[in-house]
Amino acid sequence: MILYMKKNNWILYLFENEKHTELLKIMEFKTIKDVAFVLDMDAPIISNWFHGLINPRGILKNCVLHQSIVL
Repeated sequence: MILYMKKNNWILYLFENEKHTELLKIMEFKTIKDVAFVLDMDAPIISNWFHGLINPRGILKNCVLHQSIVL
């Protein structure tokens, strides 16, 4: 039996403002820890924000994070 590992990528859209009208940058990451490192935040904060458990704070107000599954 061959087991395939699930490969996830995290796509972070960084906007100029909180209204998300001006896109500044799109970045792709392998892990939440990588996203947290670039944003200088703790990984649990990023994860909780992504799952809607906490409101965005700081730079997260200018971000949108999507998880993509590579097939």
